[in-house]
Amino acid sequence: MGSVMMVILSIIISIIVVLVLVTLHELGHFIVAKISKAYVFEFAIGFGPKLFVFKTKETWYSIRLIPLGGYVSIASDFVEPPKGREEEFEKIPDERKIDYAIKWKKTLFILFGPLVNLFIAYILIFSVLFGVGYKPSDPNFYGQNFSTNSIAYKMIAKNENIEPEKGNKYVANHLQVAITGWTIQIGEENKKNFSTKNKSDVAPTYKEISLMFNEGKAWMVKEVGDNNDLYDNIHFGFDYAKLENDYSGALTGTTKKVEPQKITDENLINEWKNTKQISGIAIAPPDRHFKNGIDKFGYTFVETWNQTVSLITGLGKFFTGDFSAISGPVGIAKASSGTGASPTTSIAASQLFYISSISANLFMLNMLPFPPLDGYKFWETLVEWVTKKEVSQKTKTIIYATGAVLLIGFILVVTIKDFII
Repeated sequence: MGSVMMVILSIIISIIVVLVLVTLHELGHFIVAKISKAYVFEFAIGFGPKLFVFKTKETWYSIRLIPLGGYVSIASDFVEPPKGREEEFEKIPDERKIDYAIKWKKTLFILFGPLVNLFIAYILIFSVLFGVGYKPSDPNFYGQNFSTNSIAYKMIAKNENIEPEKGNKYVANHLQVAITGWTIQIGEENKKNFSTKNKSDVAPTYKEISLMFNEGKAWMVKEVGDNNDLYDNIHFGFDYAKLENDYSGALTGTTKKVEPQKITDENLINEWKNTKQISGIAIAPPDRHFKNGIDKFGYTFVETWNQTVSLITGLGKFFTGDFSAISGPVGIAKASSGTGASPTTSIAASQLFYISSISANLFMLNMLPFPPLDGYKFWETLVEWVTKKEVSQKTKTIIYATGAVLLIGFILVVTIKDFII
C-alpha cells in the first residue's frame, strides 16, 4: 500500500513539475508576443474546461481542467477567435495578428518558449554544481560509492586496515578506491575472474564496474543452477586500485587484490537461495567532483548539452527496440520516486538535476521538426521567409492535424508502456 501511495504522490508531483515547466515555456511565447504587440486573447495553463479565469481588457488568464500543458492564443485570420470574442476580433488591426508579423518576430516568438526551458535547465545545473560543489550520482564518473553492508567495502577496508563505518547506510568513497576486478569461486575448484575494461592508469567508470558485476552475477546464477547447496560455499575476491584524487579518475600505485573469502552471512545466502538474485554488492554511482570553479563552469555547458541530446538518443533506442529509453508522465513519476535516493548525495541536488533533465528534454522535444511542435513551425517559417512563399492554410491544417494525431498516439503508446514495463 505504501509503495502505491508513493507512486501516486510521485505522479502528482511530476505533473506539477511538468506543468510549471510548460507554463514557463508558454510564458516565453507570451512575453515575445506582448513585446511584439501581437493581440493575445488568452494565456492558458492546462487544457479543457476553464476552472478559473482572470480577464483584462485584452488578455484573459485561465487555469483549465487538464493539467498537461498550456497555450497562448493569438489573433489570426486562419484560426477561429475564442467563443464570445468574435466582435472583438473584427476590430483587431492586421498588424496585431500573428499572420502579418515580421518573419524575424514570428521566428523569435516560436523559439523563445523552448529557449526558456533550455535556460531553466542550464540555471538548475549551474546552481547545483556551484551550490553543493559536485554532480550527484554520476554513473559516467570514475569509481563507486559503497553501502556499509557491501561485501566489497568490508573486504577492501579490512585489507587497507581501515575501520569500516557502522550501521546500514551508503557512504561516499572515503576509501578512495576503484574496483577493477571480481573473482567468484563456487566450491573448491569452479573459479572465474571478471575485470573492467579500463586503461591501467585510469579508473573504470561506475557503468563499467556495474557491467562487470552483472556479468559475474549472471555467471554465478547459471553455474549454481538449481543446486542451492552451492550457495553455502561461495567465495568472493576483489581487485582494486587507489584513486589519486576525487576528480580526475587517475589511478596511483599498483592494483591490489583481496583473495577470495567465503561468504558466511546466512541472511544473505538465504536471500540468494530464495530469489536467485545476487545481492550484497551494494555499490552506488559516485559524485562527480571538480578541480576548481572553471571546471565546474565548463561542465555546466557539457551537462546541459548531454541532457538535451539525451532525448534524441532515447528516441533512437526506442525505435530500435529499447522501449525503456523513453518515458511518459507515468514513467517520469516512477523514475522521480527513486530520484535522490542515491543514498550518498544531497536529495535536493538530485531532484534539481532531475528537473533540469526534464526541462532540457522539453526544449529538445519542442524543437523536433515534427508538426505541430515549435521545431516544425520554426522551419516552416524559415522556408517561407527565404522563399517568400506562404504555405497554404489548408495544407498547414492537414499537416498540423495529422502530426497532432500521430504525436498523441505516440504519447499514449509510451504511457501504456510505462504501466506495463
